[in-house]
Amino acid sequence: MEQEPLQHADEWAAQTFGAAELGDPRRTDRLLKVSSALATTPSGSLPHALQTWGETQGAYRLLNLDAITYQDILAPHWSQVYGEATQHWRTLLLADTTEFDFSTHHALKGRGPMGNSKKDIGFSLHTVLAMNPHNQQILGCMTLSPFIRQLAPVGETKAERKKRERESHVWEESVRQIGRVPEHHQWVYVSDSGSDVYTFWQTCEDLEYDFVLRVAQDRNVEISQGDAQARLDEGHLKALARTLPGVDAHLVHIPAQHAQPKREALLQMNFQKVRVQPPVNGACLRKTEIVAWVVRVWEPSPPEGQEPLEWIVLTTLPITCPSEAWEVVQWYGWRWLLEDFHKALKTGCRMEQHNLQSMQAQWNLLAILTPIALRLLLIRQAAQQATEIPAGNVVSQEAIQAVILLDHRHRNIVTAEHLWRAIARLGGYLDRKSDGPPGWQTLWKGWMRVMDVLEGVHLAARLHPS
Repeated sequence: MEQEPLQHADEWAAQTFGAAELGDPRRTDRLLKVSSALATTPSGSLPHALQTWGETQGAYRLLNLDAITYQDILAPHWSQVYGEATQHWRTLLLADTTEFDFSTHHALKGRGPMGNSKKDIGFSLHTVLAMNPHNQQILGCMTLSPFIRQLAPVGETKAERKKRERESHVWEESVRQIGRVPEHHQWVYVSDSGSDVYTFWQTCEDLEYDFVLRVAQDRNVEISQGDAQARLDEGHLKALARTLPGVDAHLVHIPAQHAQPKREALLQMNFQKVRVQPPVNGACLRKTEIVAWVVRVWEPSPPEGQEPLEWIVLTTLPITCPSEAWEVVQWYGWRWLLEDFHKALKTGCRMEQHNLQSMQAQWNLLAILTPIALRLLLIRQAAQQATEIPAGNVVSQEAIQAVILLDHRHRNIVTAEHLWRAIARLGGYLDRKSDGPPGWQTLWKGWMRVMDVLEGVHLAARLHPS
């Protein structure tokens, strides 16, 4: 998604949604107004963002139209991202599933169960983001599938379960929605343990996708007799990976999480080619094996009182040396961008706070907010990758002057790095030596403050002196 993250909201909306075919040009015009308003105020309600009752009513009518689906709204974005992905030989497809909680929104019709709760309180969302692994540039959303969970019927037999549409099907369906990998390209699906589904693996094989995923099930495996490690074959994937000796080690920075402070960890690594056997009784498209490589990364000596780190990853990418194995592990680690994207939807765009009455309207709104949440992440990414390029290459000189007047630490801002840090400080970033890089929330708040000041300047210039 080749867009300037600080592009004016009207221009951004036209570029993102202007090609939407909604059956009537007036509907597309309405979509542009709604998306521009929400892009300017991502965390605002529809009345707050649109400001007038007439515009708000128009937004509600658009979102509730039976003739419009979330796929119609996102079609131009998906087309742009697909085209961008074909410009690179290798593209990573980062995938994950999250849940949206509407437990306090009792008027919302069509809610389903979430997590361990059997109550109808929300819906689930499966997202696939495209990334260029060369520079970690987010290209955009490749596909998106909101769905309502269906609980297994009481007393369901194994045979009945095989015939029923199951939640795990969302993984293979996402690959089918994107379609076959174009010739001379390599698309790598990167996902967590939820994608440890044999039918998903076979769908990837059929459509020529590679994958990197975290192992959940201890599946049956075989190793070629000529393999030097054949004597270590334990018959099961996890057991095999944990028996193999370490072949390399890296010192890795572990960020703070779950009340645990950031730290450095010395991780061991091994890898092995395996032939994963189809499940004996589980679902599969055909009784054929999958040739893959298992990579295990673990922490042999964790700090006292902390659980040792361990990742067992399976990939269809051939691994011939430790550097290739570490690269696969690094790609798996980039999945955290999915968590940030979902956080941007929930916190930055306050998706769970919109009080629409139908699930269709919620999903249509989700389609509008998805590129907006990505825009927030792109702003943070641009700030983190800021170099010594001139600040004027990022924003206008007028905006730079506004930042200088608002942030008293600078009499002049020359580089993009100085510009982004100044914008972040306007959003509440303390910029202490011990602080990490600014996040998208502080960057967006700071930029909105700059935009408010510039709007005031433009209004003042139009006022006639009394």
